Amino acid sequence: MTRKSKRIQGKKKWFALGGAAAVVLLGLLWWKSQSLQGTKASSQTYTISKVTEGKVASSTLLSGAIKAQSEQYVYFDATKGSNPTVTVNVGDQVSMGQQVVQYDTTAAQAAYDQAVRNYNKIGRQITSLKTTGVASAPETSVDESTGQTTTSGITTQGTYQEQLQALYDAQADAQGEVDKAQIALNSTSALSEVNGTVVEVNNNIDPTGKSNQAMVHITSEGKLEVEGTLTEYDLANIKVDQAVKIKSKVYPDKEWDGKITYISNYPSQSATAATADATASSSTSSPSYEYKAELTSDLGDLKQGFTVSVEVVNDQQSLVVPVSALVSKGDKNYVWLYDKSNSRVLRKEVTAGDADAKLQEILTGLEKDQEIITNPDNNLKEGKKIDKPQEEKTSSEEG
Repeated sequence: MTRKSKRIQGKKKWFALGGAAAVVLLGLLWWKSQSLQGTKASSQTYTISKVTEGKVASSTLLSGAIKAQSEQYVYFDATKGSNPTVTVNVGDQVSMGQQVVQYDTTAAQAAYDQAVRNYNKIGRQITSLKTTGVASAPETSVDESTGQTTTSGITTQGTYQEQLQALYDAQADAQGEVDKAQIALNSTSALSEVNGTVVEVNNNIDPTGKSNQAMVHITSEGKLEVEGTLTEYDLANIKVDQAVKIKSKVYPDKEWDGKITYISNYPSQSATAATADATASSSTSSPSYEYKAELTSDLGDLKQGFTVSVEVVNDQQSLVVPVSALVSKGDKNYVWLYDKSNSRVLRKEVTAGDADAKLQEILTGLEKDQEIITNPDNNLKEGKKIDKPQEEKTSSEEG
């Protein structure tokens, strides 16, 4: 072998040894890195707190319109008669049951008078039969307005008792006609259904018009409420008697107190003109439910027709945990339970509700006083044993 060949083989040998040494060195560095990471992971200090009862500082924002608590529109009704006359003026104070519109009563009054006459004639026949034993002959009368001839009473035959019973039956029928005529006569008047103030009167009615024509508008001044709509998603967070804060853009520095007094059980696909913009969280594809809120503080500068925002304050007690304790994965939420008896952790699926900057509401999945990890990380595994965690208090416990 030549000297040159020996030199080449020597170099290859040293390269091989150098490469092997490098591999060993890299392996040692990787092992040391993993050991350091393991030491760091095992030294992680966790904190725990108990599941408590409290309330999160959250609210639902709605909008609505200020309306009178009691309100009535009296519309023209051709079935009641003709030639309607409004019997009240703008500014009049009216009470429930008071007449506000009177239709022509000529035909209805005549029908009533005729029914009363027929009833009285049968009464005379009964009296005649009881005193003389003979019923008076039926009486005939002519309706002056229609020219129609009417016979009252009956021609009686048979025994006394049979005649008397026949007259009583006829009298009962006549009483029914009187009652019917009385209802028709009463219906020629339109009455107020609320206690309030007349704010609008319209005497220019077109009897041939097809659209609804309001003749009288009555409202209960001094008794206002908010009307609006909310969505199906709002229903879970809003209850009757829940407190609300009411604000108006007209007076941005003022606030009124109130409470929810009504929530419809049935969806309304179309809102009225006054509540078309009823809720900030609604969508065109979501059904809307009507709600009403009573004003419990002084009305001040609020007026009918104002558009207002309604903040429904959350005052409901529920189970809460620190917001940092909740772990979300996809569409599911979890917390890590800590078992003191064996120092191990357990992942628990929960249903999360509202949250604020500190607290998270838990609707299902936990019980009061269970202990949870408040600073979970990716190193936690199902059933993993951890060092004794530090205890911390939730805001509801501190309060």
